Amino acid sequence: MSRFTLHTGLVVGFGALAVLAAAASCSLDLDESRIDGANDAGGGGDADGQGDGGARDGGGDTGAPVGPDASACTNDDACKTTHGCLQGKCDLTRKSCVYDVCRPAACSAAACEQAKQTCGAPAPFKYKATQFTVGAQISCGKCAAAVHPWLFVVTATGVVAFNVSNPSNASPPQAPVVGLGFIPNALVQSGSRVWMLGGASGPGPSRIQVAYVDAPADPFATKIAAHTVLASYNRPAEGTSLFARGGDSALLVSQAAQFPAAALEAPLAEPASISATPMLPPQNFGPSATSGTRLLLSAVVAGPGGVQVASFAFIDDAGSANPTTGPTVSLPDMGAGGGVSVHRTFAQSPDGAIFWATGMHQPNGVGGFLTRAARGYFLVPNATGAIDVDDGLDLEVYNGEAVGANAAIFGGNQASAAMLDANTAMIALQARENDQQTAVQFVRREPLAIVKEADAARRQLLPVPIGAVAAATASNGVGYLVANDQAGPTPSATVYVFDPACGL
Repeated sequence: MSRFTLHTGLVVGFGALAVLAAAASCSLDLDESRIDGANDAGGGGDADGQGDGGARDGGGDTGAPVGPDASACTNDDACKTTHGCLQGKCDLTRKSCVYDVCRPAACSAAACEQAKQTCGAPAPFKYKATQFTVGAQISCGKCAAAVHPWLFVVTATGVVAFNVSNPSNASPPQAPVVGLGFIPNALVQSGSRVWMLGGASGPGPSRIQVAYVDAPADPFATKIAAHTVLASYNRPAEGTSLFARGGDSALLVSQAAQFPAAALEAPLAEPASISATPMLPPQNFGPSATSGTRLLLSAVVAGPGGVQVASFAFIDDAGSANPTTGPTVSLPDMGAGGGVSVHRTFAQSPDGAIFWATGMHQPNGVGGFLTRAARGYFLVPNATGAIDVDDGLDLEVYNGEAVGANAAIFGGNQASAAMLDANTAMIALQARENDQQTAVQFVRREPLAIVKEADAARRQLLPVPIGAVAAATASNGVGYLVANDQAGPTPSATVYVFDPACGL
């Protein structure tokens, strides 16, 4: 069988530029009907599909709070509820209450009869908890975000919010996202908030579309309100990207030289104004991820003998008026003699940890290189920790048919990794057995290892090529992988749901 390869010479800041290109500008026309209350958008239905006894507009009499509050909880006692289907706990990272629906034990769930507020008979689920169809294809790279109990996905017709409080539900209900006046080309989850970015127009200052959703903690909410602004931006209309940032905020980064950046914080109210400040990145570096208020820059450059070397640096206080560039850290060769691939993927946790996976090369014996393996690193431990390139772990070793240098083993969107927390990452990548399959695994920081069951890796093969994978995200210990893998007259995406706490 043939392997997909990406032939390249010297590639600089490849992953970062791919992310930036994915956020290209779109039409600035606002749909006033969406702003005024698109109650039919995104479908409807009640949580877990049982009856219509739930409260409206994100809470009411269900016993769950309406939305995130930075001071809402410091322990589980603050999240107690009298609702018979709900069990509350405090997510200390988000500082918000979250509610499980009829989850009597790990890897087990039941349906909720809302009128009686009682749970049905529980049923167990496995590592691959379920999969379900979106109904349309995801419309942009990395356009999915999970905030328990909701999964937000961007399609060509708008944002869809799925209620995923039951990880095993193969037909999760939807809640319409109202008040969103545009179709985003990027979205990120930051704490309990989902930020969305649209297009820009104008020579500078321009006008740019920005929206955010405070995801309801109430799993029975029947609609979700977005707050949309058309902000004045001190840059011309140009490619931009969006990153999560500490404190429920986001970081807007321009594709232009010196990557001007601005912090986005709620509330945003008309007339809104966004002012980006240029940074001083090392030469040939580009934005790749964030850790708290720091922006991680990275580059891959060719060294002696064509060996590619990965390097990293932080911009402290990115998006502020006084960003500061930190020292550069480079990855050692790890003994294989071939260096790293320009093809890689990044993921970040809500508390500032960063996971990075890359292809590792080895000489092919005739003056070139092959991809020996996919290797993962917990690159940054938290929002204040240093960059660490000393310890990595082989995730998939390609010892069979040769995989070429710089092969796209993480998919064209390089959006195949997500962090469940600071110590756990989900990674999807080209399977070693077959380049038309995708392998999904979970990696743990301490001790550094692939999550296993007995002596075997808890590894799941999906019958789709890695090139179909469009987004990866996670929340409340569950990972979601979104792939544009359904062709036909009505192409659609599939959401694959994984719980690493469960057995195969």
